[in-house]
Amino acid sequence: MISRVAVSVPATSANLGPGFDTFGLALELRSTFVAQMLPAGSTWTASFAGLGADVLNEKGSKFVGEVMEHFERQEGAHLPPLAIDIQTGIPLTRGLGSSASAIVGLLSCFELILNTQFNAEKILKYAIAIEGHPDNVTAAMVGGFTIAASDKSEAAYMRVVPQKLKVVITIPSGFLSTKKARACLPGAYSRSDTVYNIGRASMLAACIFSGNYDLLPFALHDRLHQHYREKLLVGFREVSRAADRAGAYGAYLSGAGPSIAALAAPANAEKVASAMQKAMIALDTDAETKVLDIASEGVRLLPSENHLA
Repeated sequence: MISRVAVSVPATSANLGPGFDTFGLALELRSTFVAQMLPAGSTWTASFAGLGADVLNEKGSKFVGEVMEHFERQEGAHLPPLAIDIQTGIPLTRGLGSSASAIVGLLSCFELILNTQFNAEKILKYAIAIEGHPDNVTAAMVGGFTIAASDKSEAAYMRVVPQKLKVVITIPSGFLSTKKARACLPGAYSRSDTVYNIGRASMLAACIFSGNYDLLPFALHDRLHQHYREKLLVGFREVSRAADRAGAYGAYLSGAGPSIAALAAPANAEKVASAMQKAMIALDTDAETKVLDIASEGVRLLPSENHLA
């Protein structure tokens, strides 16, 4: 067994408008996960630092325990006692894949501790089973832009690292739980709305895989989730319109929200960010806007001696 491992996992922005529960985009905003073996007979521990650490102690430890139990059940083996340290660099419950990054990061540490090698396809399968949908965890695992699909027996994805594209994210200070954001969605959709999204999602995938972004403003629209969820948050339409006027290719609700993302050419990204931030200020809403690169790597193995003890 390896006695100590450290991995870095990116944030993710899911759906990208029409690609509900299918599209994911890895972002250069990362959390770090460190697992170190304890003496035999010890009890495992979890500690948290960074963004949102003050609210993670009890709930976070329960989450770590659930991921650990799933891993051990699937592997048919017990992990040794571990000290698990998590440095959260991804804002929690903001639609940036913080739970997906934690699932992927923890499973990656457990796999390396127990098996001394990394089986990405197996870990992805475990992660999808825990998360319940493949979009965030796939992008967190492999990086880039991913299209993922899964059922009970198998999972598959395609991946590309988009070039000459920035992601501008407006992150409100308020929270929105994924459970609440899913609860507001209808149980069934009309044929017209379904066909609408199939067309836009197909066009969006073609734009990103080809590197021809001319039709992104057409492709980033959605009828399956955004207009239901925007009732739960502030500023989606105003910020999206500000991004469009500033020259973005288009804006969308990042994951379940409340963060709002826009895709932009590198030359326009700062202008788009300024416009999105000003739109939130005009609404008297506290938010932070970032210009982020797309992460070409997903899980990144780190020299453990350079990270948390």
